[in-house]
Amino acid sequence: MAKGRGLIDFSLFGANDFTFAFIVSFVAGAALSGSAFVIPAFATSVLAFTAGEAGELLQPSGAPFIATLLLVALLVQFRHLPPFATVPFGILILMGGVWLLSGSNNESGADDMMAGVLLRGLGLGFLFRSITLITFGQLDARRLAGGIGLFNTGRQLGGLIGIATLQTLIDHHTIANLAALGANVAAGKPAVIERLSALTAMVTAKGLDAAAASRAAASLLGRAVTNQSAVIAFDTAFNAVALLFVVAAPILVAIKIAIARHLRMHVAAA
Repeated sequence: MAKGRGLIDFSLFGANDFTFAFIVSFVAGAALSGSAFVIPAFATSVLAFTAGEAGELLQPSGAPFIATLLLVALLVQFRHLPPFATVPFGILILMGGVWLLSGSNNESGADDMMAGVLLRGLGLGFLFRSITLITFGQLDARRLAGGIGLFNTGRQLGGLIGIATLQTLIDHHTIANLAALGANVAAGKPAVIERLSALTAMVTAKGLDAAAASRAAASLLGRAVTNQSAVIAFDTAFNAVALLFVVAAPILVAIKIAIARHLRMHVAAA
């Protein structure tokens, strides 16, 4: 406490643009951190990438992200474009990129995922530059430091909640998918017999005896079912990130309208 004021200056929420941008940053933080978690996790757990290869998968998205930050800054500075105007573009591009990633499978490679990764970086650049400009546009120098801290806190909080939610979603769906797929991989089914026979022949050709080859084939089939369960769970997580804005967009519009109405009422009363 200092001079009767708390560590958090809640008077910042008296600025309507700051309040709205803070809420948007919370949602965008969930999408940013959530997607940054799911992409490498999918690469390491399903595609068997190393940690370094998974990190390199996200690196190319930095170029469109930086380019978009500069583009938005130039448009606002020299073309006097309202910062809010680029927010819908950022949301749509980000949703498109994550939707492309939701089509990934256990045979995908870095090249297959690159279009979605690049679109994600492009969308985030449009989104975060605009949110930042909206957030601090009404703040004076005295309150700027507090505004930056509060803004970053909201974004980080949204990111942590996004990661925790997606991890829980992946875990639950992996178990549910494994149960659903496993129920259909039952002994005696023609498709199962055919697959086991093919796997047994493949393993036998490598020098194993019949009993060992049969056990190895069953193990390989079980591993394939587990891997497919994880693929479906991660695709569900990618879709969840894309659908986040479908759910959040009308809520954010309603909040924006409510804030503008509150401002008009306040002005009228004054």
